[in-house]
Amino acid sequence: MMNVKTFTINLELGQKILVGPKRKPAEITKIEWFERSGELELRTTEGKRKALTFALPYEVELAE
Repeated sequence: MMNVKTFTINLELGQKILVGPKRKPAEITKIEWFERSGELELRTTEGKRKALTFALPYEVELAE
């Protein structure tokens, strides 16, 4: 294991990711950020997934 000070992740429509306990390939079809809850949700060819296990505060600067 290695400790890091920063970590950046970019998610894009059409990007292939691995989902579920068997790491099944899926493609991102939609990315939604819910302002009220701060949650980021991915819609994929294998259903919807939460992108993070934590929420982003409203003050976060999101790239469009």
